[in-house]
Amino acid sequence: MKGRCLRLAALAATVLSLPGCHVPMEPETSPPPPPASAYDVLADRCDRGDGPACVEMAAQYRELGELPLAAAYARRACDLASPFGCAALARAFERGEGLQRDPAAATSLYVSACLGGHAPSCISAAAGLGEPDAAEFMRRGCGAEPVLCPARREPAFVGVDPLDQANVVLAMAERRLELGDCYRRSLARQLTLHGRVALEIAIAGDGRARAVAILENIREAPEVGACVADIAASTLYPPTTSGEIAVVPWRVLFEPGR
Repeated sequence: MKGRCLRLAALAATVLSLPGCHVPMEPETSPPPPPASAYDVLADRCDRGDGPACVEMAAQYRELGELPLAAAYARRACDLASPFGCAALARAFERGEGLQRDPAAATSLYVSACLGGHAPSCISAAAGLGEPDAAEFMRRGCGAEPVLCPARREPAFVGVDPLDQANVVLAMAERRLELGDCYRRSLARQLTLHGRVALEIAIAGDGRARAVAILENIREAPEVGACVADIAASTLYPPTTSGEIAVVPWRVLFEPGR
């Protein structure tokens, strides 16, 4: 038996040594890549400009106690005009969670979130504002969600006075060259860039802008909306018709060649 095994081994060695003979080997296969985690999917969506995904990332990191990361994702969401993102960033500033505590910044962000449609932020904004602004934001929050303030149900937020609306349009038209520069700087990098920026401007009775919220922005170039909002915030408007704070919508369309 032993001799037979030796003969078979010698035969195999002879075959393998013949010219042109080879024994096919099993191809090596690499293991499949692991599936993307939920965090990876959300982070990718956030990087691509998905505001709600950034808000979810901020919430997840806050639950994990990673407060600086939570604040960073909340800031990204707010930059993408998400009122929920602005509310989360305001809370971080208010409580000093991952950021240096800054009540003034928190109030400003609560105002932006409120103007973007986040009713709880209206109540938080009112807490940081003086009269008559505080009463106006309380009315706005309670009118949108009465359950937030059942003990003091205020009338719903009233419409915009046509004269206040016209005054804002005229004031912003006087700054059209600066507004155009906001767009042209980004257009130089993206030659087909176009889109609309929509704001809500909270104007005090004396015509000073108290807060500006970005309701709609150019997704591919959010810096355009931020630049436009800065101009709106630095513009002096005529006094409001009521003598109290007025929230006035305003929008502009940017297209190449216009």
